[in-house]
Amino acid sequence: QSEHVSKIFVGGLPTTATEDDFKEYFSRFGSIQECQVMVDHHTKRSRGFGFVTFDSWQTVEDIVRQREHSIKGKTVEVKKAFPRGHQAGRG
Repeated sequence: QSEHVSKIFVGGLPTTATEDDFKEYFSRFGSIQECQVMVDHHTKRSRGFGFVTFDSWQTVEDIVRQREHSIKGKTVEVKKAFPRGHQAGRG
């Protein structure tokens, strides 16, 4: 049984990747509600990861099923983003 999650974690982002790059890549899979590249508050530089929330959990299933994703020529890691404290697939 798969859990229905409409948000993904994206790691290994190139530091030059912007939210626009992020949105441009992932919008091909489905409608995006929100996307954010996490930045360091002091340096204002990308921390190399971010999150994308979609309108549909089905979009997340499709993205996770596809093994290879790359943004600006760099392969990135994509996982379902569960709420903090949630133990996915354990127990």
